[in-house]
Amino acid sequence: MPPMRINPHQDFGTRECPSCACEVAANHNRCPICGYEFPVAHPARRSLLAIIALLLLALIVLGYLRLAHP
Repeated sequence: MPPMRINPHQDFGTRECPSCACEVAANHNRCPICGYEFPVAHPARRSLLAIIALLLLALIVLGYLRLAHP
């Protein structure tokens, strides 16, 4: 697989710093004004959240099917 290339000139949008309300580029993890460090979502955490969401969805569907077809 070829290496992933990131265009440094691409606009990633902005997000607001919760500490000083400064607009920070979405691809930056630290506010240039106050130094606030945005939390980074780790891949393992994302996977865990996806698994939990799928399990909850499965429980809802199974519960519905039990009620619809007693």
